Amino acid sequence: MSVETSNRVWKQSGKGGTLLLLLLALADWSDDWGYCHPSIEQMAVKCRQTERNILNLIADLEKSSELRRLARGKGGRGKGSGSVYQVITGMNQVEITASEQSSPLARETLAKLASGEVAPPSVQRPHSETGEKISPEKQSPDFSPVSIVRLNELINVSDSTPPPSRRTQKLEPSPEERAEALYRLVRPGHLTLPNSEQRTVALHVLGMYLQRYESPQAAAQALKPFAAEADARGIRPTNLCWLSEWAAVGQIPKQRNRSRGNTQPVPSTEPAVDYEAIRQRMETELPTLIERKDDA
Repeated sequence: MSVETSNRVWKQSGKGGTLLLLLLALADWSDDWGYCHPSIEQMAVKCRQTERNILNLIADLEKSSELRRLARGKGGRGKGSGSVYQVITGMNQVEITASEQSSPLARETLAKLASGEVAPPSVQRPHSETGEKISPEKQSPDFSPVSIVRLNELINVSDSTPPPSRRTQKLEPSPEERAEALYRLVRPGHLTLPNSEQRTVALHVLGMYLQRYESPQAAAQALKPFAAEADARGIRPTNLCWLSEWAAVGQIPKQRNRSRGNTQPVPSTEPAVDYEAIRQRMETELPTLIERKDDA
């Protein structure tokens, strides 16, 4: 018998008559957290009711959130053969959840539910109230929903698999993400575009090549000669001149002759390209181009 549970029923239950009588009987069997497992026969004898009427009273108390079931009864007669109930009159959801870890009977029942030793309660229609007495072995009581802990486990399992429509939905990559992906195609050993002062212009050049060619692979093939030449000249990987200057105009400048014996400049028939002026112009025009694209 739990004085704590009985006091909760007396002070906070909104029921009267046979419903209150059944709640007090359950409280008399329960622990301090309201858990008990009497059989239908025991409840009928104690409350002076038929077993069918007890089933209907239980359904009424479950509907009004003053009683819940954790597990289905094993059938038969005597103590321990019935379902596991909890008198939750006056308890909020936080207290109910906490009680599942505090009550030894609740912990034992939840462990049996997890192992499959006992069955979770099922939901059925309540029986009509008659004077006929039935045996627990043949009864088909209506059961309350599964316990809060088991319900949370089911919710977590269902939430872990998103709906097919959400699973197949793909977010459109941003222009910067597309440019970064193209850079990785050109330089597979690099995870990201180096964060240097040339990065902004380099991103814009990569975007230009993506627009110019029909696929990222084709754009990468067009850019690889510039990257290969930069590697051949020993230019540091963080130096993006091959993108911000060479690829921007589509031309690789001739390498300077560093021979000490030849002091005369090598004549060139190609027009000189002012890469610094091109880079400065692109840095100036880039904000305007981005604003136009955002407005579009």
